This record gives sequence, C-alpha cells and structure tokens, in this order.
Amino acid sequence: MNDVMTATPSTHVDDLQRIALKVFLTDDSNLDARDVIPVFHRWIQTQAVDGLLIDVADYSHLPTGPSVLLVAHEGQYALDRTEGRLGLQYTRTRPLGGSLAEKLERIGRTLVQAARLLETDATLPGPVQFAGNEIACVANDRLLAPNTTETLTAFRPGLETFLRRLSGGSDWSLTQETDPSAPFGVMAQAPTPATLDTIASRLAAPLDA
Repeated sequence: MNDVMTATPSTHVDDLQRIALKVFLTDDSNLDARDVIPVFHRWIQTQAVDGLLIDVADYSHLPTGPSVLLVAHEGQYALDRTEGRLGLQYTRTRPLGGSLAEKLERIGRTLVQAARLLETDATLPGPVQFAGNEIACVANDRLLAPNTTETLTAFRPGLETFLRRLSGGSDWSLTQETDPSAPFGVMAQAPTPATLDTIASRLAAPLDA
C-alpha cells in the first residue's frame, strides 16, 4: 500500500453508491470489442439484461478504458480494457438500498448475468470465458471513499462477505489501488478457479445455505 495515503477514516461505506464490479476474460478467450457492439444493440432490442437499456457507445479505438458501453437508466455495462486487461464491468449509477454487502451482491448478480450471456452468444467468434476467481471493485465516490488505507479497513468486511458468497466460503486476497489520486479500488483474487455458472448458483442460493 502507498504510504502517501492519509485521510479521515471512511465510516459511511453503507451509504456508497456508484460502485463498479468487473470480471476478466481468461487468457485463452478471443473477443474483439467491435464484435460486441451488435450484441449490445440486440440486448437493447430484447431487454436481455437488467435495467432500462438506452444506447450503445463505441470507444473501441481507444487503447485503454471502456471499449464499448451499454448505457442503462440504472447503470452502465462496459467491455473495459483498463490497464490493458479486457473484461466486462457493470457500474451501478442509481441508488441502491441495503448494506454494502447487499449492494455488491445485487451488482454482482447483474454483472454475472451479462457476462454469462456473452459466454454463450453464438454470434461471437469465441471462445469467450470469464474467470470466476478474480474480480475488481471500484467505488466512484472520493468523498465517502477516498483511496486510503482507512477506506479499505471500512470497506473490507462488506466486500469479504460478498466475496465469500462467490467462492463458497473461501478467502480472497485483496490488493488496493496504490495511486492516491485514483478512485478507491480493490482487486480480489481467490486461489481456486470457478466458472460464472458456479458463481451464479452460489449467488442464487439462500444466504443461510
């Protein structure tokens, strides 16, 4: 962690909104951002994923960041290439109730549903598969969640509760974004590989299962 990170501890993580989760393509996957553009347009036509879907934006010419964006009233789906790693990200932009762990679970369900649709889309040349043991989480709120060690301390319990749901109880390693000027972000990795189908089953199970 970066020693420069100093700020008042964040004690309001349950008030956070604008949270993003991202899953990453496996090394043997083959997905061109431009191939996803007609897929996202078809999702709008068929309302294939959660939310009131509005429009598609093409940023595939950019070397990093969002390559293709599917804008919904409640949030944004993005085929994202931040730091050169291609994956699918969902950012919730409308308020959600509940604890941080409950918000992450709802966002996670939305993301996993969309990623599974890409994995099984017959129009994509493929193969397309997302790793279920690595997930990035970003909180786009510099007031409630400055990128500090104190924020990680406050954020960790809710994040770990959510992550244990994904892994069936196993622990994850957490690595915080080190740039103090960047939004608060954490990369989470689990030691055991998992498919999105497995993760979806775990998220669908009752909390006390």
